[in-house]
Amino acid sequence: MSASSPRACGTLASLTAAALALPAFQAAADARDETRIVSLRASQYLENDLPASQLASGSEGDRYDISLLRLRAGAPVFDSFRVTADLGYETMSGASPWFVQPDADGRPVQVMSGATIDETRTDVSIDTRYYSDTSEHAIVVGYSTENDYEAINIGLETLYSFEGAQTSINLGAGYSDDTVKPTDGGSVRFPYRIDRAGRDSANAVIGLTHVLNPTTVLQGALSFTRQSGYLSDPYKLTVVDGAARPDTRPDDRNQVAWSLRLRHRFADWNASLHADYRYYSDSWKIDSHTLELGWYQDLGERWRITPSLRYYSQSQAGFYRPYYVAETSDNLYSSDYRLSPYGAFTAGLLVRRLMESSALSLSLQYYDSDARYALGKVDVANPGLVDFVLATLGFDFSI
Repeated sequence: MSASSPRACGTLASLTAAALALPAFQAAADARDETRIVSLRASQYLENDLPASQLASGSEGDRYDISLLRLRAGAPVFDSFRVTADLGYETMSGASPWFVQPDADGRPVQVMSGATIDETRTDVSIDTRYYSDTSEHAIVVGYSTENDYEAINIGLETLYSFEGAQTSINLGAGYSDDTVKPTDGGSVRFPYRIDRAGRDSANAVIGLTHVLNPTTVLQGALSFTRQSGYLSDPYKLTVVDGAARPDTRPDDRNQVAWSLRLRHRFADWNASLHADYRYYSDSWKIDSHTLELGWYQDLGERWRITPSLRYYSQSQAGFYRPYYVAETSDNLYSSDYRLSPYGAFTAGLLVRRLMESSALSLSLQYYDSDARYALGKVDVANPGLVDFVLATLGFDFSI
């Protein structure tokens, strides 16, 4: 999975990558899919404007508008292989939170970058899988590029089914080598911005899937990720003792996540319940909880409707502050809302129509974040928290 731009919205990245959070949800190494499939997704992401009450004087609240096109094609190759290619193209415009400053009463208010961001991103990946009677092995390579960021990544995955096909184990590992090339880095206007820097990320995951009975499947997974290199955001500033300084974060980060998934089929109702929970903790002292519920309701043989609800809560990074009244001993500073304490709800609805050899789908998601939704107490809310709407139109065709 490629890293997202330091300037890009982490929430959108996490939503579009959600399918990669756990190994494939299956209890056995399935027989190779013999169909040729082409899938197209067109998404529109729109962040709500920040209200004037959360903005510094003279700052406008316009935020990101992102359009995304994604094409995927897969087909069997030779006797035991399957290859899937994935191509994405994204255009982004708008403004992002720049820094937080205190108003006359000491209340934090957001200063925006201004609606000057206009960039594109392209990514491509190739997934090659080998199938045997009791196992499945995959190698995935990818490349992502945008105006100010470049990433090359590789991933390995293996799935092995134990005797009886009731239980299977997934093992995976990945590595990404990223280069940050900020716009106007080292310029007269932005002398604090770096010209170029590198970062890398390595991750490993182990998952276990077990069929409890003909209608219920349970899966658990444990993952570890280590990031190192330049992990700060070159576009953000932080107010320290009344003066603006560059966003400065540790140059390494260890992340651990534990996930649990439950799938249960209600045959009498022609429906399925999907329940997911994820706990996350890292060396920056962020802990988070994610709970997601989805109800997959079949309506006849052609239609499916899926309402879903997701709750997320996180604590703050140990070095995070909305602004700093004095210098710190470790010289770490960030007022990025993504490192602040907050909670969020995502309400979604997916409608899917099956046809003879194709399917049409439409999904809508609304994301609402607020410090009041956090599990723990939040003394000072970050004024830059994001709310957004995400709409996706999809078409799948098989041969």
